[in-house]
Amino acid sequence: MSSQPSPDIPSLGGTFGALFVGATIGAILFGIMNIQMLIYYKRYPNDWLLYRHSVTLFWVLETVHIALGTHALYHYLINMDLRGALEADIIWSFRLQVVIKVWTIVFVQGLYAIRLWKLGRHFHKIIPWFVFIVVGASVGAGIFLSYDLYVPPNLASIFIINRSIYAFFSVIIMADLTIAFMMCYYLYKSRAAMHFSSMAGLLLGLMQLVLVSGLATSVSSLVSVFTYIAWPKTLIFVAIDFIIPKLYVNSLLAMFNYRQEHSSKESITERLVPAVLQFPPTSSVDHTTETGVGLRPLFAVQDIRSSSENLGNTKGTIDPPMSRV
Repeated sequence: MSSQPSPDIPSLGGTFGALFVGATIGAILFGIMNIQMLIYYKRYPNDWLLYRHSVTLFWVLETVHIALGTHALYHYLINMDLRGALEADIIWSFRLQVVIKVWTIVFVQGLYAIRLWKLGRHFHKIIPWFVFIVVGASVGAGIFLSYDLYVPPNLASIFIINRSIYAFFSVIIMADLTIAFMMCYYLYKSRAAMHFSSMAGLLLGLMQLVLVSGLATSVSSLVSVFTYIAWPKTLIFVAIDFIIPKLYVNSLLAMFNYRQEHSSKESITERLVPAVLQFPPTSSVDHTTETGVGLRPLFAVQDIRSSSENLGNTKGTIDPPMSRV
């Protein structure tokens, strides 16, 4: 008669098997992030200092995150059996990699908030500041979760910090949706003010990219919360947590690199698009080119169009005598 496993012990597939799958997918996304980072530095060697240093910081955080996750996974899979791993003290690298995940998400949202403020201030003076309130809530929820992570003594009791987990994921989902929809709104307003099809296509592509990125990160966070609610005594939600920060960083790098891809296709777009949307390369010392230029190029475009119409009218008054000849 075959022995049956104890019902008190979660299955290997729902615990460390899920962690292994999550770590594998996270490693793939980390490789994609490295490629995007190399593309960014090659195309924008003189980009704004904040952007370049932020990309470097995200690379360091994600490198440490994947190293700590690999260390924790090796410790639990190789050095311990299933029951001992779940009931033993949580290894330090496991706690620390979750903390790094939390603050990577918050930092990415903060950078999105700066981008949104730089875009929205040309249309409203107060509304763009609302996104900083949302990101501030993410900071508070991140502090709450970072503190609670050191409360559970072992992996089997990680469900006792459900309040901080629910609070953090609820806040970052709200922040993601707020940033995505506000960014799309201001890009739509900028698109409505443009008269060139190439510029309209660029802004439409940015809107689609921002919306898809925001929905992707929000959906991944929702899936993590749902798996935690449905299977609180498994580690499936922790496996999804391996993936989430890399989705955030990849979405940010994709938006950085998207602007160069489309601005290089149309030279006229490069000259006429507003600086807040064009993101031109600036020196590391002075970034006033990007922050100090408003939507004045739009008025220059309108002046060019009106001048062309005047020339057309003048030509219309000259052509009839020549036609008589």
